[in-house]
Amino acid sequence: MTAPYEGQQLPPHLQPPKKRSKAPLLIGLGVVALAVVAFLAFGVFEVHTLFTDEKVAEEGPVFDSGAAADASADADAGATTAPAGDDAATDAPAVTTAATGTFDGVDHPGEGTVNILTDGSQTFVRFEDDFSTDNGPDLYVAVVVGGERIELEELKGNVGSQNYELPADIDPASIETVQVWCKRFDVVFTEASLA
Repeated sequence: MTAPYEGQQLPPHLQPPKKRSKAPLLIGLGVVALAVVAFLAFGVFEVHTLFTDEKVAEEGPVFDSGAAADASADADAGATTAPAGDDAATDAPAVTTAATGTFDGVDHPGEGTVNILTDGSQTFVRFEDDFSTDNGPDLYVAVVVGGERIELEELKGNVGSQNYELPADIDPASIETVQVWCKRFDVVFTEASLA
């Protein structure tokens, strides 16, 4: 006796199911995983900033009083400058360097000079043109007063001279350190202790 359909092709409803390839599923999962990694790397950690420098070249700050700071990186503590003109040194406030420091790396390398410049009523934190640190995400300039970090504003560039105004209620003499701080990950890139 012969088995039914022996030597013949089975009708479609009796044929065993065909094995499906897992390749499309694996390719789809790979694409999703790659998209997640790319989002984290570029969107959250901003790794592309490690390969670029944001260069800044700001002149010395101009104070509301009309006094202008000498943009020299070699400013000595206590040095003063005043606007040019007849008797300008006696009529206009002079800018003094209240403190100076040098950046050292903390979690990232850093170098350069920072000066605290004041005319008696307004104060600026001045990064000189020799300043540089690694670039990174969400970088801010902060000062430390009494062990407390006070955020000034977002870092303008990771290389070069730049100015940041200090809030009027902070005594320039009370600043202990100036920091470049990654707000997103709470990491200090570089800091300068003041003297």
